[in-house]
Amino acid sequence: MTVNYTVTGTATGSGTDYTLANGMATITAGSTTTNIVLAIVEDTLDELNETVMVTLSSPGNASLGTNTVHTHTIEDDDAATASIAFNTPTSSVEEATGNQNLVVDLSAVSVHDVTVYYTVTGTATGSGTDYTLADGTATITAGSTTTNIELAIVEDTLDETNETVIVTLSNPSNATLLVDNTVHTHTIEDDDDTAPVFDSGATATAIAENGSDGALVYTAIATDVDT
Repeated sequence: MTVNYTVTGTATGSGTDYTLANGMATITAGSTTTNIVLAIVEDTLDELNETVMVTLSSPGNASLGTNTVHTHTIEDDDAATASIAFNTPTSSVEEATGNQNLVVDLSAVSVHDVTVYYTVTGTATGSGTDYTLADGTATITAGSTTTNIELAIVEDTLDETNETVIVTLSNPSNATLLVDNTVHTHTIEDDDDTAPVFDSGATATAIAENGSDGALVYTAIATDVDT
């Protein structure tokens, strides 16, 4: 008995992912089984799982049964080769500049979506006071090499010291952390230069010389105090 077979699927034949060409299988008289040999090629590429589909047709001296298509999945066993990190370790702008994109780069294109967790610290105050950015996850989609973490800067009128927002990458999936540039420090430069003003709180006072009106107390009031 004979049966033709064709080979398709997402994997690449001709010795790239496997070796098997279209052909004919023969079950000899007196036997009930035969093998179609699929030769899998071991490589070091980080890639998606791939399939090899073998479809039977045109049997000789027999008829086709139910399972005429066999799908074999080649499971990738190679570790991720791309590395992820910030494009630069530092940045700084005046607070009036507004939102800033902290660029995260991948060293090479990946066939997988790459994710990386980040935490936010620093001397600036989040939750909409000096900036808005919470801990989260950044994703570089398959086929791309970059993504942005958006840091929303809050413009205020306070005369204050420069402050920092520190974003640290960790726990990537489908990539490894690059040794350098896994921490980005963004400096929010204060652009408010109003100096503190001291005021007595009154333009003139009067008190009797015998002191019967009590002691005279001057009160200095500071406004626009540095923080």
